[in-house]
Amino acid sequence: MNDPDLWQLIHHLRRRALEDIPPDLPAPQREAHLFAAVLSAVPLGVEPDETLAGDLGRGYLSRSEREALEAAIAGYEPAPCSPVPAEPTPAECMARWFDCRAGYTTAHTCLCYEEVIRDGLAAKIVEVGEALKTADGPAVHTLRAMLIALEAVGHWAGRYAGPAREQARGETDRARRDNLLRIAEACERVPMQPARSFHEALQALWLTHVAIGISELSDSSLSLGRADQYLYPLYCADLRRGVPQEQLRGHLRDLWLKLNRFGDPACAVNLGGADGRGGDLYSPLSAMMIDLSLELRLPSPLLAVRVHEHTPPEVFSRYADPDLLSMGQPTFYGEEPCVQAMVCRGLSEPEARRVVMNSCMGLVIPGEEISDMWGGVVNLLLPLELALGGGRPLHHKLPIQTAVRPVETFGDFAQFREQFAAYLQSLITYCVGQNAASTRWMAEHRPNPLLSALTKDCIARGLDRAAGGARYHCVIIEGFGWANAADSLTAIERLVFREQRCGLGDLAQVLRDDFADAEDLHRELLRMPKYGNGHPEADAMARWVTDAFAAAVSAHSADGRYYLPSYHTLTQHVAAGMKTGASADGRRAGEPLGKNAGTMPGRATQGLTGLLLSASAIDQQALSGGQALDISIDPGLVAEQEGRDKFRALLGAYYARGGLQVQVNGVGADDLRAAIADPAAHRDLTVRIAGYSARFITLPAPIQEELVTRLEAGM
Repeated sequence: MNDPDLWQLIHHLRRRALEDIPPDLPAPQREAHLFAAVLSAVPLGVEPDETLAGDLGRGYLSRSEREALEAAIAGYEPAPCSPVPAEPTPAECMARWFDCRAGYTTAHTCLCYEEVIRDGLAAKIVEVGEALKTADGPAVHTLRAMLIALEAVGHWAGRYAGPAREQARGETDRARRDNLLRIAEACERVPMQPARSFHEALQALWLTHVAIGISELSDSSLSLGRADQYLYPLYCADLRRGVPQEQLRGHLRDLWLKLNRFGDPACAVNLGGADGRGGDLYSPLSAMMIDLSLELRLPSPLLAVRVHEHTPPEVFSRYADPDLLSMGQPTFYGEEPCVQAMVCRGLSEPEARRVVMNSCMGLVIPGEEISDMWGGVVNLLLPLELALGGGRPLHHKLPIQTAVRPVETFGDFAQFREQFAAYLQSLITYCVGQNAASTRWMAEHRPNPLLSALTKDCIARGLDRAAGGARYHCVIIEGFGWANAADSLTAIERLVFREQRCGLGDLAQVLRDDFADAEDLHRELLRMPKYGNGHPEADAMARWVTDAFAAAVSAHSADGRYYLPSYHTLTQHVAAGMKTGASADGRRAGEPLGKNAGTMPGRATQGLTGLLLSASAIDQQALSGGQALDISIDPGLVAEQEGRDKFRALLGAYYARGGLQVQVNGVGADDLRAAIADPAAHRDLTVRIAGYSARFITLPAPIQEELVTRLEAGM
C-alpha cells in the first residue's frame, strides 16, 4: 500500500524538517539531514500477505493522524514568488516555440545493486570513514553528509521490523507469523549488512531502490540492471538449502508487485545476454522473471532482453512469446552493438561489457555514472528553418543569436547543407551551456549525498556526483525530428538544386503558409524518397544528418563529462510536432515528428525489411545515449516456431548491421480503437510507448491516436 500522493507527503516532511535546520549548514549536510528526517517520519507499514517490507504513505496512519497531516499539507502556503517577468526568458522562448531546451534531469538511475547485496551499506560507511581521515575543505562536508545519509537508510530499514514483529505477536496463523518474523529479521540486517539469502537480497534491493528514489525526489526510471545475474547465486544457494522454489518465486512476485506501487513503468530488468566467451546467461531465474510478468500482466518491470549471436533458439522463443508481445514486452537489445556503442563512447572493451540496458532505452555502467537522460533537446527542423530563412525561423523570433546568411548566397546544395550543420552546432552549443549551468546549480544547492556515496569515485574524490564525483558523467542530447530533417534535405537537394523546380525563398514561403495554394508542390514533396524504405538516396542523407548531429554533440565531451547523441523521443515527438510548422518533407504544421529511430506513419511503405535497412544505415553506435526502433508485429506471426525463427533472423540481421534496440507492440490497431470506444472493457490493455509500457486507456488522447495511426501504418 503506497500513498498515491507520496511525493506531496515527502515534500511536506522536507519543509517541516527544514524549519529545524540551521540556515548556514553546508548544502550537502542540509540535504542529508532532510533526507534522514523524511525517512524517520514517513508513515510506513508491512503488508501481512507479502514477504517483503518497504511500503509507505498516509495509509499507515490512524484516521485522526491522517486528517491532521492532510490539514497541515492543505494549509501550507508557499513563500511569495519573485515577480514574474513581463517577457519570457530566452530559455523559455526556446522551449515554448521551438522545443529546444536543456537542464539537469534526476533519476534514470541504475545502482550497482550487486555491491549492496554482497557487501552491505556498512562497507560504504567504512569507506567514507577512511576517506574522512585525510579529507579537508568542502570534501569534509560532502563525506560527512554521506555518512548521515547512509546511516539514515539503516535506521529506516530497521523501522519496518517494529510493525512486522508487532503483527507477528497477534498472528495465529503460523505461516503468516513466520513470514512476518522473517521480514523483521531481514530489515534488522539489510541493506546495511550483506544479504545471506535470496529473500534478504530482494529486501536489500527494494529498500535501497526506494531510498534512492526518495533521495532524488523522483521515482522515475529507476532500473535494476542485471538482476537475473546478481541475484542468481543466492537463489541457487537457497535451493541447495532446501528452500522450496515456490517460496522463492513468491518473494520475487512481491518485488514485481511493489515495483508497480512505487515508481513509473520504466524500471528495466535485464535478462540473459552473453558471458564474454559466447555462452548465454539465461537461467532458471530469468525464466521465472518472464513467467511472473506473464502471470501478473503489469507494466513494470520492463524486461530488457539481451540478444546475441549464440542466444539459443529455445531462449529466443521465450523472449518472443506472443503473450509477452501483446503486453508491450520485452525490449530486444543487440548485445554486441550495445557493447560497441560503449566503446565508441570511449570505454575500453572490458569496461564496455559491464553495460546494462537502462530504462528509457539508455545504456549505462551501473553504479558508476550519472545518466542525465534529458540533458538537452534539439529539434532538428529548427536549423533547417534557419538555413531556409537566412538565419531566421519561419515562425516566431529566435531569442538567441546565430549567424545570418541570405539564401541567395548558396551556390550549391553542399553549401546549404553545411549551413544547416553550422546552425545545428550553434543550437547544440546553446543546450550544452544551459545543461552545464543547471548541473552547477544542482551540485551547489541540491546535492545527493546518498546517491553520491553509492556512485563510483565520489567517496575517493570527496565530491557530489553532479560536481564531478561520478566516474562517468553522461549528458544525453536528444535530436527530435531528425528523420523529417533528413527527408527535407533530400527533397531540397532534388527540387531546388538538382532540378531547379523551386527556389529556396519560394519554398520557405510555402512552408510558412502550410502548403496553402501549393498542393501540387506538397504532393511532389511527399513523393520524394523517404527514410524508412531502404532507399539509398534517402538513407545516405539520414546517415549524413546523424553523423553531423553526433559529431556536434560529442565534440563537447571533455574532463570526464560525456555528451552523448540520441534520437530518443518517448511520446514527446507528438507535442514537439504541435509546435513545429510545416517542413519540406511534406509534413504539415502541427503533425507529429518522427519517433525515435523511426519515421512518420505512412512513410515506411516497404515493410519491416525496408524500415530495418534504413535504421541500420545510420551509425547507431555513435548514438551511445541509446537508440530504439519501434515496430509492430502480429502475435500470430510468432505463434509457431517457424515464425519465431524468422523474427530472430530479422533481428539478427539488424544487429549485425549495427542496430541497438527494437521495441515491439504486439497488439492490433483494431484492439486500440475498441479500447478508445469502450475504455472500461479494456482496462488491462498494455502497449509499448517507448522506453516503457503503459495501460493504453491512461494515455492522453493525442498519444492514443498517434499510436493507433502508427500501428495502422505497420509501425
